[in-house]
Amino acid sequence: MPCPNCQCPFNELQDDDGIFSSAELNCLVTDAVKQVNFRAGDVLFAQGQSSASLFSVSSGLVKISCHSTEGREQIVGLSIPGKLLVGLHSIEDDCYEYSAVAASDVSACKVSHRALLTAVKARPEIALRMIAAVNAQLAHSRSLMLVMGHKCAAAKIASFLLLVAPKKHNGNGRFTLPFSRNDMAGILGLSEETVCRQMAALKREGVIYAPRGRMEIQDWDRLQAIAESPAS
Repeated sequence: MPCPNCQCPFNELQDDDGIFSSAELNCLVTDAVKQVNFRAGDVLFAQGQSSASLFSVSSGLVKISCHSTEGREQIVGLSIPGKLLVGLHSIEDDCYEYSAVAASDVSACKVSHRALLTAVKARPEIALRMIAAVNAQLAHSRSLMLVMGHKCAAAKIASFLLLVAPKKHNGNGRFTLPFSRNDMAGILGLSEETVCRQMAALKREGVIYAPRGRMEIQDWDRLQAIAESPAS
């Protein structure tokens, strides 16, 4: 079946970036897939819910979080378009171990666990695509760990902005930052006051401009330099 999700790991043909100029490519797991859309704030699945599907995000950003017994939310990951599969770890579990919520409007392919495993038996190359997706998830998790690691507050915030900015904006451009200052503080292990102060400093220096929830990176090179600055 032709599929417009050119970044899905299960596209029949892929180049090194998983991105093609062709509008539609055949899907390797056509019987397992349904194309779905979510509005910002919609829940893809909730922690503790019976697991039945995973999602390949073609546009938008998904927030991965866990909840403590006291109900406190902790953001533990992000999923952006590419080779990542949201919910992949749950394929052999009865329940989801975390929640996935659309942080912005999201388009995705919803893939049935059962049908996917059946497809793997018939076409072993699909298993290789799943391994590549796991590797991509690990690489992304390492990137997020580096952001949260031994960096000064300014470097953490700059690194985070670089991580969530869509790749097509690898130059000056605008995008929606679907996180509050409090969300960013929780992800980065900073206080909300520190996040607000550092964001204000980036604005004063002309690195970013953030009108009404939108984010405009005005000096990409400077933001990269701040992200790479050593811990103080």
